[in-house]
Amino acid sequence: MADRPVGDLRQQALRAAGLGMFLDGFDLSIMAIALLPLHVAWHLGPAAIGNLMASALIGSLVGGMIGGLLVDRFGRRALLLPNVALYALGALVSALSPNLTMLWIGRFIVGLGVGMDYPLVSTVVAEYSSEDRRGKGFAWINIAWYGGALVSTLLGLVLLPIGASSWRFMLGAAIVPALGLLWLRRRIPESPRWLVRRGRREAAHTALRLLHPDWALAEITAALDSFQHVVRRWPVLLKKFWLRRLGLSVIPWFCLDVVGLGIGLYFPIVLRMQGLAANDIAAAGINAIFLLISTVGIILILSRLDRWGRIPLQIGGFALMTFGLLLFAGGITSHHAYSIYLGAAVYSLGTGIGPGVTAMALSVEIFPTELRASAGGIATAVSRLGAALSAVAFPRIEAAWGLTTVLLLMGAVAFLGGWVTHIYPLEPAGLSLEAMEKEDAHPRRSQP
Repeated sequence: MADRPVGDLRQQALRAAGLGMFLDGFDLSIMAIALLPLHVAWHLGPAAIGNLMASALIGSLVGGMIGGLLVDRFGRRALLLPNVALYALGALVSALSPNLTMLWIGRFIVGLGVGMDYPLVSTVVAEYSSEDRRGKGFAWINIAWYGGALVSTLLGLVLLPIGASSWRFMLGAAIVPALGLLWLRRRIPESPRWLVRRGRREAAHTALRLLHPDWALAEITAALDSFQHVVRRWPVLLKKFWLRRLGLSVIPWFCLDVVGLGIGLYFPIVLRMQGLAANDIAAAGINAIFLLISTVGIILILSRLDRWGRIPLQIGGFALMTFGLLLFAGGITSHHAYSIYLGAAVYSLGTGIGPGVTAMALSVEIFPTELRASAGGIATAVSRLGAALSAVAFPRIEAAWGLTTVLLLMGAVAFLGGWVTHIYPLEPAGLSLEAMEKEDAHPRRSQP
């Protein structure tokens, strides 16, 4: 490891985090395309579709809670490989499933691996990035998420002509990027911050030298000293000071996933049912366009996250999402396709320029090192609870009260996410992780 080029290991760690997000984007979006031939081949009704689409999300809920605790207890390296192996196993089981029960189990295993990876990935980005580039790091890994979503959508377009069994190839294809991630993660060093908090200063010194080979001894010593702090246990999160931060971390991300994953999972099939796409291939292609709009949104804020801050962008993003969903609902009611497409575009842009990036950043940046992954795991679990509820409820509410009602409800949830962000705008941009965790400090509040 010591022979690796200067700066290579830190960049490799961030690339590995990005590829982990790529897998999540790939999996969720490929399932949205796979549902097009699957629901016809297996004659799935609204309840069966909702339960199946929720399976991976329920797995992510469980995985997020478990993964966060394990990453804080055993270190950031401990789950780098097991998470991905679990994901690959779930993809294989899904692709070979002979019935709906086995497919549900396979999707649950996939979600378990993804959920365990979320607090790991967000913690790695927070702890391996410099103060002035953390926001950009979170933006890049979310671009990777949309990259995975776009690649899987395009792959779905290629595989759809195979016919009724095309969904098996779609779900099994996830094994390929999983193998690439296993290779990329094999030699990433442990987080120096975590090592210091565990009393392993010498190991932290070695890790810092690997991650920053250009640093002088004085710089390494100063960094190690800054990482030192009184070690907290998880019950401290129940104190009012940290509970408020949990609220900022958990509630907006919950709102984002209720809306974002609900729309994302069902958008292609909605296009077909509303007569907005002539066939499955057209639906997948239109879906790819709106994923690209969200990606453009992230690119627009790439250089601004660390200057403008997380809070203003999150509030603005939720506002655009709300407005876009109202336009979408109005278009469904009035049967105006242009309003539907405009609403979907505004919604997609809002997701990209705001909570699609900032929610994950806030889930870990505002917590102490020894509890960072656990807090991120809680946020992941609660967000996936929201997504699972949305996955189960979307087809049922749509069948009972119509798509307009679903979109209005989601607009209200997006508004809630922006309001919660507004009432407690704690801004971590430009501050060190150690400055953010001091209870007697007053990190600057954002100025939208």
